[in-house]
Amino acid sequence: MFLDAVQRRNPGLIRFATKLHRAGIIPPNTFVIDRGAVRRNAARLAAKASELNLDLYFMAKQIGYDEHLLRAIRESIPGAVAVDWMGAETMIAQGVPIKHVGHLVPVPFHSIGHIMEQGRPEVWTLFDLEAAEAVNKAALLLKRQQPVLLRIVGHDLFPGQEGGFTPEAALSVADQISRMPGLRLAGVTCYPCFTWDESHEEYVQTSNLAAVLSAATQLRAAGYEITQINAPGNTSLNLLPQLARYGVTHGEPGHALTGTTPEQGLGKSAEEPAVVYVSEVSTVLPSGQAQIYGGGLYARGHAKSALVGGSIEAVLQSAPVPVAFPPAQYIDYQCLLDAPAAHVQVHTGDTVILSFRFQLFVLRSYRAIVDQKANGDWEFVALHSVSHA
Repeated sequence: MFLDAVQRRNPGLIRFATKLHRAGIIPPNTFVIDRGAVRRNAARLAAKASELNLDLYFMAKQIGYDEHLLRAIRESIPGAVAVDWMGAETMIAQGVPIKHVGHLVPVPFHSIGHIMEQGRPEVWTLFDLEAAEAVNKAALLLKRQQPVLLRIVGHDLFPGQEGGFTPEAALSVADQISRMPGLRLAGVTCYPCFTWDESHEEYVQTSNLAAVLSAATQLRAAGYEITQINAPGNTSLNLLPQLARYGVTHGEPGHALTGTTPEQGLGKSAEEPAVVYVSEVSTVLPSGQAQIYGGGLYARGHAKSALVGGSIEAVLQSAPVPVAFPPAQYIDYQCLLDAPAAHVQVHTGDTVILSFRFQLFVLRSYRAIVDQKANGDWEFVALHSVSHA
């Protein structure tokens, strides 16, 4: 599990996060992120991608587009992919090069011109021909030609992320786009192209990847210069060789930057774990169970246990306490610690440390950025409130 990985591989982060909470410097419902670990993960990903002749765009929604972390990532991976137009606008405001837009959430018509002019994206993904016409119009007004990707879909789309072209339609769509002077077909993409198989503990390709590869083959055979086959989905150090093996040109790491990819829970991740979630016991129930403050309890986080204590040493030495997040249909005001099951006594006000997959851009949490100096001492860099973009 993720917490065990942090205990084994980055125990200093747990110690410092607990210290900050015990001192009142950070509140409960704070994700504490190790900037140094994020920087090293980005460097490892970039080096491996270069070795395999792959290009990377980094995904920053998980980390809430934090400016301190973006600067660290950009030392190795210069450009970003924006999951939606709001993320694009946030990063444009910070001066981050936007390389890919529209791949998961299409850009609204009235935002197309601004994002194209200010972000100058390397590629722009299209879901349908009406969107293509709108992007073409904006490009002509700006006197440029916008490289575009076709979203080619298989049968493995997540709910709320539907849309795109079938492989069988790719040639017809490409021919129509070729008649739009503001656009140039550069490649194909979809999401997710790889997924984690829990039962076999490995990454497997989805039907979306097969669809993308089929479309690329057809388009190249028809004479189109396909320079980008973009296959996001669980992009990590362990997955990069598979991308290269399938002829993919681009990957988009997100959770790999913070060491929260699925294999981290099994101790198989090549990336360092870089995040803990800090909470606090809000009340102890008559049963001995305890409620802790939420706000960042991501329903798909797969949290199983927590460390609890009234001091730094108590947290570090505590036995893991089983944790139960509320079901997704409820607001995550708080969650439950089953202290009696772990034979651990807890007290109101105790510090609680968890680690799990997270998505800061959809949570109402604080984030604290920390770093470790060359002499080994930890440094508190910044605390951003819930409302901070």
